[in-house]
Amino acid sequence: MGKSPRIGFVGWNPFQFLHIQKLASTFPGACFVIEKRMDFIAEFSDDILKNPHTPIMVWDRAQMATLDGVFDIIVCQTPFSRIEAFEKSKIAMIQYGYAKEPHNYGPWRAFADLCLTYGPYASERIDYFSPTASVGNPRYDDWHLESFHQAAKSKHAAKLNPNKKTVLYLPTWGDLSSVDQFVSSIYELADNFNVLMKMHHNTELLESARKDKMDMGAICHFGANDDLLELLSICDVVISDYSGAIFDAMYCKKPIALLDTDLSEQMGGKKIDGYSLEYSRRSELGLTIQTPEALAAGITELAENADKYVQLYEPLRSSLFTDTKDSLSLARDALIKLWKGEFTPTQPQSYVRKELKEFYKTKRQLAIAKKKQSVKK
Repeated sequence: MGKSPRIGFVGWNPFQFLHIQKLASTFPGACFVIEKRMDFIAEFSDDILKNPHTPIMVWDRAQMATLDGVFDIIVCQTPFSRIEAFEKSKIAMIQYGYAKEPHNYGPWRAFADLCLTYGPYASERIDYFSPTASVGNPRYDDWHLESFHQAAKSKHAAKLNPNKKTVLYLPTWGDLSSVDQFVSSIYELADNFNVLMKMHHNTELLESARKDKMDMGAICHFGANDDLLELLSICDVVISDYSGAIFDAMYCKKPIALLDTDLSEQMGGKKIDGYSLEYSRRSELGLTIQTPEALAAGITELAENADKYVQLYEPLRSSLFTDTKDSLSLARDALIKLWKGEFTPTQPQSYVRKELKEFYKTKRQLAIAKKKQSVKK
């Protein structure tokens, strides 16, 4: 065993790279493995692909199993292709948000030898499937540096009228998105506010039709390669719907407008259910807005009474996030402990993982058989 583990960080979109970049830089020789899915590589900026601190490897998803043993630890947000085949490399999962609990706390967590969570709330729900460590979010550490805020302000100053407050719109993607219903009203806010919009990374990669409907010239648009934390630094009010960005805004103590959409067909599905915080605790998260016509008045209310709405969610915030300004050290130490064998699955966790691996293997075999049948026809 060397002095430090060989670590590969796996992902397939720019959001995932930005999320782990700081943590990866603390491990000499660590690299980011882009799991190649179709032509998503084209969505990565040159700044990411040529990052001098974290080398990039592009790996075909059909060959992911060949990486088993190349790294001591593979860190991912969600399962990657052939994860069920890994036996030599340890798997660490890093939490990426608090929304969509049916997915976030699903049985796929049992593939992990360790889950790094933002705080006790997540750890309590994942402990059934794998060992956990409540380390906070390493990306948030910059929030506590004045130099970070000054740099964000300087970088984006030309986009902002200093005489107006700034609103940041952070919608989710798919059927839960508020874009189709509210985007015109969002643009209209520009009469009285600086308005910024950061598309969900999956809208940018997977929803070209929705993206094409947006008027990129109406307001300042940002995408998957742009840093959310910088945008939170320069805004006064956040608008979202059912996105995990709600909880990023909560950490940063921004007042939040929550755009309601029709959930009748989505409830109880893979994305949202009665347990999901963005639904079950919605009244504690911010000011709910049900129609586009009510948006302007709601944003004015939030801008003028920000402290009131921040205090509203403070009790929940304290259970979601580990109280630290150095999450980076906590996360790094946890990965070192994993490498040294200090995290081991419980008996029930081992049983769940065994069954999950068998399920994934069977599912893959059926998919291969189905493909062969299709070719014969």
